[in-house]
Amino acid sequence: MEMINDTIGGMLEKIARRYPARDALIHAEKGTRYTYQLLSWQVDRAALGLAALGVKRGDHVAIWSANIPEWLISMLAIVKLGAVFVPVDPGAGPEDLKYILDQAECVALMVSGELAEGTAKLEIPSLVNIIVISPPESKVRGIPWPELIDRGEAVKPEKIRQMAEAVLPDDPVAIMYTSGTTGKTKGVVVDHLGLINKSFCSTERQKITEADRLCLFFPLFHMFGNTCIALSGLIRGAALVMPSEDFDPVTILATIFSEGCTAVYWSPAMFIGLLEHQAFDKTRWRTVRTGIVGGAPCPMELMKRLVEEIGVTDLTVAYGITETSSWITMTHPDDPLALRVGTIGTTLPCNEVKIVDPATGEAYAPHTQGELCTRGFLMKEYYRMPGATAAAVDRDGWFHSGDLGEMDEKGYFKITGRLKDVIVRDETEIYPVEVEECLYQHPDVSEVQVFGVPHGEKGQEVVAWVKLKENAQLDEQALADFSHAHVMEGMRPRYFKIVNDFPMTRSGKVQKFVLTEMAAKELGS
Repeated sequence: MEMINDTIGGMLEKIARRYPARDALIHAEKGTRYTYQLLSWQVDRAALGLAALGVKRGDHVAIWSANIPEWLISMLAIVKLGAVFVPVDPGAGPEDLKYILDQAECVALMVSGELAEGTAKLEIPSLVNIIVISPPESKVRGIPWPELIDRGEAVKPEKIRQMAEAVLPDDPVAIMYTSGTTGKTKGVVVDHLGLINKSFCSTERQKITEADRLCLFFPLFHMFGNTCIALSGLIRGAALVMPSEDFDPVTILATIFSEGCTAVYWSPAMFIGLLEHQAFDKTRWRTVRTGIVGGAPCPMELMKRLVEEIGVTDLTVAYGITETSSWITMTHPDDPLALRVGTIGTTLPCNEVKIVDPATGEAYAPHTQGELCTRGFLMKEYYRMPGATAAAVDRDGWFHSGDLGEMDEKGYFKITGRLKDVIVRDETEIYPVEVEECLYQHPDVSEVQVFGVPHGEKGQEVVAWVKLKENAQLDEQALADFSHAHVMEGMRPRYFKIVNDFPMTRSGKVQKFVLTEMAAKELGS
């Protein structure tokens, strides 16, 4: 594949000139519609407004909001000036928000009105401006969105051209935070080249064109939403259709029909949630031909129903992580169903993938389980964490995913386990060791094991089994209270149990798979 040497702002301008009158962004719930010409104009106004506030190339600007048009406009405006966007989960609590803004050294925060009250007592040394990007805009701290746009209109238009031309393709474009615990979550720095080329590769595999209409209900704060769907659609000149601010099956199902969506993206659990909803009618999905199932293995029965019964014939399965700037592997639209549920596809042409011995890094032959490693358009670094960066990327530029997998003789990969026992809850990766480190801070805790158990809607739920020090007086509720104070909001265990010991191997290692089996039986998972 020939590398696309461009910036996101540059790509948007080219697409807007090519398809000025085509739908670019629709928000069904709000009743707003943007053509590519109008979207490009609004992005420029917002970018000039930010410039008027002093935001410049290299500055970090956070976005804290649910899915609204202003989220995407803000992101595009930030990157057009050469600044770096920092997406924040709208469900993040005050401590989590403060940590990310501080760790990323953000100079500005763009926040939706319903969340703006959460900034009232926010004090971050680097933070200069707060922009309220949606109503309510009164009685909250910050500059209202209309005022930002007005400020942009007062700036000479040629300034945006000058600023955009100064941006380089390998400049940082985003810092996206991985899951973790307070003080441990890592900011993944990615550049324009990585996001553009990965997006182009994935849409090429899916056969996405300007005629497609992508249903966007995955949260924009996540790379799946802002890059794998939104950016991927924009660089092809496709239409992005946002049904609602949050996951609302009724609105999503109605919007797919009314807007004639051709592509739908989500996890298996969310697809099931839509298909089993009382409002679902397969005849109203007649326009949907493609999409991606990601985040978890797709059950055969779900794939059969989507492809054979409902008619989403070109549905693909993909695998990727934030550190790799989006997807690494993807099935082909015409692959047999068995490959679309039993594998994560073949390597996309914009990167390399191999299976290695986790201990030595030696590449394995087909059908041998090892660690999945990839190279090509990786993250630039973990922001302000050189040690973590060095541990993740080896001297030859291979990123070590921590996932166990195999490759067959035809180049199809499958994930067989998690080397680091990562828990995936609601599409969020939770690292047990980081939760364990927080719980170890309790003076009465002798040993703790954190692991995941299956959950029908969330994928997995977090469990903590704890061994106490001798004569310690501590119960499960006390552990839960301690967790609430010391573990990052989205990572806290839901279930606690005090135990006398753990199942061990003969070499003295805890058998986490046994813990998972035992807990699943007890909890009825």
